[in-house]
Amino acid sequence: MSRQLRRPLLAWSLGWVVSAVWLAVGGLAYPAAAQSGVVLPGDESAPDPTRIALEDMRVDIRIDQQFARVRVVQIYANRTNQPLEGKYIFRLPTSGAIADFAVWDGDVRIPGVMLELPRAQEIYGELKRQAIDPGLVTQEDEAGGTTAFTVRLVPIPAFGTKRVELEYVEAVPVAGLRSFFSLPLKPSQYGVQSVGNLRIRVDVTSGFPLVAFKQRDTAYPCQVTPMGINRVLAEYQGAGVALTQDFAFDYGLDVSRTSVSLIAYRSPEPLLAYDLRDPNRTKPDEDGYFEVSALLNERGLPVSDAAPPPAPPRSVVLLLDTSLSMNFEKLDRAYEACGVFLKSLRPEDRFNLALFNDDVQVWAESPRPGTPSETAQALDFIRRGYLSGGTDLAKALQRGLALAKALPGDERALVIVTDGNPTLTTTRAGKLVRDFAEANAQGGPPVRVFAFGVGADANRDVLGELARVSRGVSEFGRETDDLTFRLDAFFAKVGQRPVEGIKLRLSDPDNAYAVYPNEDATGYDGSRVSFVGRYRRPVSQVECSISGARAGQPVAATATGTLPAQDTTHAHLPRLWAQERISALLRRMTLDGEDDALIAEVIALSKKYNIVTPYTAFLAAPRALLRPRVIKPGDPVLRVRADASIRSVVAVFPFGLTKPLTYLAADDVWETRFLAPKTMQDGRYRCRLILTDASGNVFQEEKGFTIDSRPPQLGVTTSPITARAGGEIEVRVAADADTRRITARLAGGLPILVKWDPQRKTNVGVLRLPPGLPAGRYVLLVTAEDFAHNVASREVPLDVLAN
Repeated sequence: MSRQLRRPLLAWSLGWVVSAVWLAVGGLAYPAAAQSGVVLPGDESAPDPTRIALEDMRVDIRIDQQFARVRVVQIYANRTNQPLEGKYIFRLPTSGAIADFAVWDGDVRIPGVMLELPRAQEIYGELKRQAIDPGLVTQEDEAGGTTAFTVRLVPIPAFGTKRVELEYVEAVPVAGLRSFFSLPLKPSQYGVQSVGNLRIRVDVTSGFPLVAFKQRDTAYPCQVTPMGINRVLAEYQGAGVALTQDFAFDYGLDVSRTSVSLIAYRSPEPLLAYDLRDPNRTKPDEDGYFEVSALLNERGLPVSDAAPPPAPPRSVVLLLDTSLSMNFEKLDRAYEACGVFLKSLRPEDRFNLALFNDDVQVWAESPRPGTPSETAQALDFIRRGYLSGGTDLAKALQRGLALAKALPGDERALVIVTDGNPTLTTTRAGKLVRDFAEANAQGGPPVRVFAFGVGADANRDVLGELARVSRGVSEFGRETDDLTFRLDAFFAKVGQRPVEGIKLRLSDPDNAYAVYPNEDATGYDGSRVSFVGRYRRPVSQVECSISGARAGQPVAATATGTLPAQDTTHAHLPRLWAQERISALLRRMTLDGEDDALIAEVIALSKKYNIVTPYTAFLAAPRALLRPRVIKPGDPVLRVRADASIRSVVAVFPFGLTKPLTYLAADDVWETRFLAPKTMQDGRYRCRLILTDASGNVFQEEKGFTIDSRPPQLGVTTSPITARAGGEIEVRVAADADTRRITARLAGGLPILVKWDPQRKTNVGVLRLPPGLPAGRYVLLVTAEDFAHNVASREVPLDVLAN
């Protein structure tokens, strides 16, 4: 067990300095903890307003039925006499996802196009070298998480400006019949940042009555205008504004008992260009989208700032992750969460506490009452702990479960505060979850998991699955978040009897399909539960009901609504459904491993609904540069963007084929498929385009493309050459410049990605060997695919020594 770095949990201020020095000597960089609005000029690690300043920022926040669309427009000003590249780190709320992205070249808006991630990065590099104006948004977080997005701009002209548009979406939760929304504006690492002009507009609508709208920050005072009982408008405008706080507000939803609401959207969708490449997508999608939501209020809770009625005596075990990955600001947030939890305990509650890293340290031999003296001792036990070692999450779960099973009562909880990233023994998400579920099913009533993920790199999949299989709750917070509302809402659920087995029933069930969640749901009083799905036929009147049980008593509510033939009021529903579908697919791959068919569906949904995923990115650039230009003999697609006056386009290929192109109005492009003969030699070819405008004038243009049937050439080295079971090996792969994806795996194991390292000028990946791997000679299989979809593989022998 590694004990080389031990940092007291209490003395984190001094320990931070010591640890930072150790990291610097080790050659590692501390991750930037920026929030939205931080502009980094060039390759600098901090903003410099004397070089690039945020001149104008407009924010439009629309919340429709608890689904927020946040559109941010920024104008950056270059204060120097040299063109600059700018890097803007936009850290989203934990549940947020990028929905749109664009950059402006003067007065021309260049919209983002969704591409597979490696292709987007390659094109961005090409355009940057040519001084063409690209912008790139990738799901990139310096801390290894997925809630930060990086926008790179080049060039920002000397003494000029650059305009960027970003839109993100997120679900706004409900707890205690109140909702809280926060827009991250305050920089967390770089001190105070200012914006020349700032405008914020808020529009909240709900199917339930809105009450007690309250702004939480004081830096951006809004003019609030109620618009009836279901809508609120608010607006702020200021000049020379210092971004000293996040913009935040909350509001109540007023129902006296559990209530149900139905909304729908239906507008036949035009075929997009990529749909025509799939024979299964050759018909317009005419089906609609719907959402049925229930606001749970079985105890008749009032809408107020008062605390809900107290929970019955609680039986809880707290598990705190003290591995080395919980360093720096993660530790602050984890300690804050533990403090909130321990202070919420009452004398009638029973609890225990354990710290875990590569081992588990238990505080008390038996459950203790939640008195002030006992909770103070527990907090002192945490303070005297040390950060050290790796994360044996499997051992911690099993030990925590055993402690929880020893608690009194039949409603017992296991509260876990961690980043959820296992590094020791069992690290596969599927096995962790299955082993825990099997153990939890034995020895009396199951224990509910309340998982609080800390940090931008928190493993949402593992923690979410642990909560799901135990009918518990998962919540997440970044290192820089104000967690007050989130922690209060999270811990208020611990010990409460939830509404379980929540199902959706429609009076026309055969009309609905692909409904998510696709299993029974669990909800808590004062919260919202929703089901989103598709419908085939419009129905003038449909009855929808939500049913479940709380403490053995039935819970049910019904509403009547319409599934319309045409209604675009709730335009967020298509994307909300697609997000749920993508989340389900990604969860399957997290538990069972990647699958080509599932990845293909994720990419297709990502492109259609503009959802950035681990497999895709937005790229903004002139459209003509985005069509496939490197192909292998087969059946590729030629796409051409032309002036609006053009009425026909014909392509003349160098191998004697002449084909007319079809105009696709939805994409504003001309397109055709063509056969590249398999006998064509690799090389660069020219295609002649004949364009005719409305007046009969004929124009000619040549476009180039490359035939590539040669698979990537690979050179593979490993370090060390001989490794021990449980250790790590570094895999370095030298490959052709057009290689788009490289993976490495031991025979029978899961693959890892081998990625380009710009500092080392080669592709690098780290493969962890299973701890129990028997000694012997194994085969390391390296596979690479290029942009023409040629595939090459290389087998490398690897000697493994016993652990």
